[in-house]
Parts: sequence; C-alpha cells; structure tokens
Amino acid sequence: MNKLNVAVIGMGVMGQSHARIYSELPYVNLVAVHDINQEHAKNMAEQFQTTAVHDLEALLKDDNVHAVSICTSDDQHFDVACKACDYHKHILIEKPLADNVEDAQGIIDKVKETGVKMMVGHTLRWDPRYYHAKQAVAAGKIGEPVHLHSRRNNSYQNGRRLKGRTSVVMFLGVHDLDAIEWITGDKIVEVSAVEVRKRLKEFDTADAIITTLKFESGTIGSYETSWVLPDNHVELDAKLDITGTGGVINIDILDQSIRVFEKNHKITFPDTMYGVDLYGTQTGIMKEELSTFVNNVLNDKEFPISVEEALRAVKVVRSIEKSLETGQPVKVN
Repeated sequence: MNKLNVAVIGMGVMGQSHARIYSELPYVNLVAVHDINQEHAKNMAEQFQTTAVHDLEALLKDDNVHAVSICTSDDQHFDVACKACDYHKHILIEKPLADNVEDAQGIIDKVKETGVKMMVGHTLRWDPRYYHAKQAVAAGKIGEPVHLHSRRNNSYQNGRRLKGRTSVVMFLGVHDLDAIEWITGDKIVEVSAVEVRKRLKEFDTADAIITTLKFESGTIGSYETSWVLPDNHVELDAKLDITGTGGVINIDILDQSIRVFEKNHKITFPDTMYGVDLYGTQTGIMKEELSTFVNNVLNDKEFPISVEEALRAVKVVRSIEKSLETGQPVKVN
C-alpha cells in the first residue's frame, strides 16, 4: 500500500483541518468526508476535491477506505469508533478518546479485538516545546521534579460555542494531564479540584477549574484551566513550569515570538506552531501529528501515544470531575 486512503468523519473545525492536511500530503488520498449536516459535507467535499458520503455505514463498508479520522463530538466517539473497527478501518480519533471512562475502555477493547491500529490525537505529543521538555526530564537535566504548575486557558467564545456539552477540563485539560504524565514519567495518583461559575452559568458549566495534583513519586502540582478569556485578550494561554532538584523548565505559549500591533490598537500574537498556512499549504504541529499517523499505519509502526495512555488522561479528568461533585480529594485508579 503506497498511499493511505483516508476519510474524515465530522467536518467541524478539527475535521476541516484534518481534511486539508490529508488533501496536501503526497502519500494520502482523501477519498471521502462525512458530516451529519449533508449540505455542509457537500460543500466541504467540493472545497477539498473529494466525495461527500451521507451514509456513514456505506462509507465504512467501502473497501477503498483504509483509515478514518474521527472528528465528531466526544459523545459520538464510542459508536463511530466501534463501527470503524467492525469494518477494519484504522483510526485517528480526536482527543479525548471518549467523554467517559467506560466508553474509552470499550473502544480500546474493540480495537484490540479487531486488530485495528488507533492513535488518539493528543496534539502536545507533537509540540516541539513539550517534546523538548520530555527529553530534558528524561536526560536528568533538571534533576528530580519537585513541583509543577500547568495551565490552559481558552476564550469565552469557545466556552459559549460548546454550551456545556462537555466540561472545560475534559475539553482542554485532557491535553495537559496527558502531557504532564508523559513528560515527567510519573503518575497522578490523587486530585482535588474547585471551580467557579459566573460567565457560563446559563449553560450550567464551570468557567474555570483549579486542581491540585499528587504524584506517585511524591511530586506535587497544580493545574488551571478555563474558557472565559475576554475578547480583548488571546484565544489561548497555556503554560508549563516544572521545578526540579537541580533545574527548571518553563514553557509559555502566550508569546509566539511575534506581536502584531494593528491599526485599531489591538495586539495579536499570530500562531507560529499549531496550524500555519505557509505558501499555500498547512504546516505545523497538526501536520506532524497526521503525518505520523499515516506513516506509522503504512509502515506498521507503533504510535507515540498508546491507547492506554489516552485512557489514563480520561481517568484523570473523570477523577477531577468527581472531586468537583463531592468536594473531596479523589484517588486516580
């Protein structure tokens, strides 16, 4: 198989990004797109010069489709992934693996039963800054981690867009909670969380959550996540600080090393890493992630993130949600 024939299921923001990258990769054929909004799927198919398939079952039955990107809402991941497994399609599924532990485990069981290859799109695994942090800790450059702080704060528009369909820690936190365990090589064993509800009260969801973390090694940490950054701020503000017995790591993605002072007095920080349009094609972290998926399927190689690690992230998030529900610290199984 010299090229991988891929279909994208779910043509929202992430699905469109997947479709564009696949359409530009030389070793991929973007053979179909699917969305529950058939008119939208048709428009996307025209944009990316492929075919809109309205019947999901028909798309998955098609032997010409080798793999799928699942970019649907989180609550649909279980059904779509299990159907893809039934038809032996390899899977790239957007994070989180599922919106609850039971469905996440069910997907893993199905993947193992059918022998399908599946990668979960935890994007920070392909972010050079977080990758270098992983390498530095593994090489002992900061000694043993003592304490850490991480945050991922997003815009109010994203909070409103999702309308309480998921929690902020499941939508955003799953990124960093996976990255923290991956970088430190340590396991989060207990969480204790508090939340605030002001701007998004109408959707019965938290504006922000702050969680204290205890690790297997004795390391302690804190994690902050929100989706109520005002319109006059930035779309995303993320940070990771790890203090060790002999050194420190600081990652701060707020400042992308370029500022644009616009004539309307607004200051913007253009994205230089995630999805950059460069001479008419998309480059950056997302392209690296999708390229890894395709190359590793074609060459029968292991993925940089295992399905068990993706499940761990869901378990930690669910423990944080339980801490919010009970007002008590929660052990992570």
